[in-house]
Amino acid sequence: MTGSERGQSTVLVLGLAILCFAVAGIAVDGTRAFIYRRSLQNAADSAAQAGASQLDALTYYRTGGDTVIVDEREARLAAERSLNLRALPVDASLAIDDSGVQIVLRGTVTTSFLGLIGIRELPVAVEARAEPIAGD
Repeated sequence: MTGSERGQSTVLVLGLAILCFAVAGIAVDGTRAFIYRRSLQNAADSAAQAGASQLDALTYYRTGGDTVIVDEREARLAAERSLNLRALPVDASLAIDDSGVQIVLRGTVTTSFLGLIGIRELPVAVEARAEPIAGD
């Protein structure tokens, strides 16, 4: 071995180790972020549906069910109650109007392997909208 070849295997092993940690980080932390996103989406969907099911009863009965509008106060309470049951650490944004309920949830996943290369958190955000349907 000549003097210029010394230490090359060490650099190669170090490079492969970093590559292995990066792949493991994507697999483990990426999967955790994906599962967390699914949980957030389920929570947002159910909260939006719970909110959109709170109808203005007076308008509904007056029109024989042909016109449905959301009772904003009751919709907010139902959506918040649904989100509180899941107890997820998220920032929630609710937009409620006569035609439906829109919910945006934002959270973060703390990383394990990706933290070794400086990525400490992965942001996750989801959105759901539900609207009541008039008629039969």
